[in-house]
Amino acid sequence: MAITKRSALTGQAENKNTGSSNKPVQQKPDIQEKKGIWDTLSRHVMTGISNMIPFLIMGGLILAFSQLIPYVILSVDPSIGILDAMNSGAYEGFNLFLLKFSELCANFGGTLFGFAIPMFAAFMANSIGGKLAFPAGFIGGLMATKPTAVVSLVDGTWTAASPVASTFLGALIIAIAAGYFVKYLNQKMKVSHNMLAFKSTFLIPMLAAVFVMLGMHLVVTPLGGMLNSLIKSGLSAAGKAGSYGYTIALAAATAIDLGGPINKAAGFVALGFTTEKVLPITARVVAIVVPSFGLGLATLIDRLVVKRHVFDKQFYPQGKTAMFLALMGISEGAIPFALEMPKVIIPSYMIGAICGSLSATIFGAVQWFPESAVWAWPLCQNIPAYIAGIVVGAVVTALLVIFIRNNMILKGRLTVDSND
Repeated sequence: MAITKRSALTGQAENKNTGSSNKPVQQKPDIQEKKGIWDTLSRHVMTGISNMIPFLIMGGLILAFSQLIPYVILSVDPSIGILDAMNSGAYEGFNLFLLKFSELCANFGGTLFGFAIPMFAAFMANSIGGKLAFPAGFIGGLMATKPTAVVSLVDGTWTAASPVASTFLGALIIAIAAGYFVKYLNQKMKVSHNMLAFKSTFLIPMLAAVFVMLGMHLVVTPLGGMLNSLIKSGLSAAGKAGSYGYTIALAAATAIDLGGPINKAAGFVALGFTTEKVLPITARVVAIVVPSFGLGLATLIDRLVVKRHVFDKQFYPQGKTAMFLALMGISEGAIPFALEMPKVIIPSYMIGAICGSLSATIFGAVQWFPESAVWAWPLCQNIPAYIAGIVVGAVVTALLVIFIRNNMILKGRLTVDSND
């Protein structure tokens, strides 16, 4: 009570001192309300994505074990599954135990991946409508990956068929709808103090669950499923041209903001195509490695190429760190370079990522596993082509940055402190 009273007195004193008692005071919330809808939704989307990432990381690492152990360590034929290898009788003792462990990792890691979209929708809805919207968002996200069956009359018999899942798009739509629906109910439904527990534990959650059920079944799943089907059909019909176009778009979106919202959204779309075996995720995993590795390479070869250092001296140790992070599948090692000169660095590593991803795809590299770290490289089909794509992208990035910066130095537009 003492804190509240002091706060009130302080506010009164400030009003007297500023003479604001006779004038309306502009409040900051009024300014915040003027923010665009896109800014607000972007914040909610990022909340969902940031809380979804741990499930993708945990699931990815555990799934990596399920693939590395049988197909790299035990040299199982990639054309057969883990259970088939166990039933072949060729493995016993400790090797059989490793196969059992691999099967467990495959199932558990797949389950964790399955939670990614529901957790995204849950936390996004929670960001919009508060904790009461969390369950509704989770239910909607779950229905986006596992839609309820559609009952239809076929040849005089009622049958149930599973529709095409709306996946990430459906989860995004239902999270927004559920979040604002719960927010509206919570603001408009006025009950007595004795009924607050009933409102928050039963009434609003129940209404929100029914809203999500009907919204997903009648609107979101049909529309989202139809859009996903059209995209898949279009990419399949376009053949190699569609594959190359997809590669360019995915590589550019992956590289542009180094793990930011565009990167994450692109990754989620690519993950949907990969898990359904529509298109591999090769372009994305290459584009994650190229920016940091290319910029690190630029710090190593600039003197060989243009006979001078083109970076300030503090960037040379950072270049080595960026290359190490790239091998770990972390693109954020390029951030210090991008912040120093974004108009040069960002376009350069985007072009490098596109060149590297296209090269890997054209050379025949195929990666279905959504992990870019070096320990997942053996899971790629045609590893030499995959590595060649990374090298091409890194070299293009390094040369672009070196020549552009050197040209700026020659024209007096850039000065570097390199101790040359």
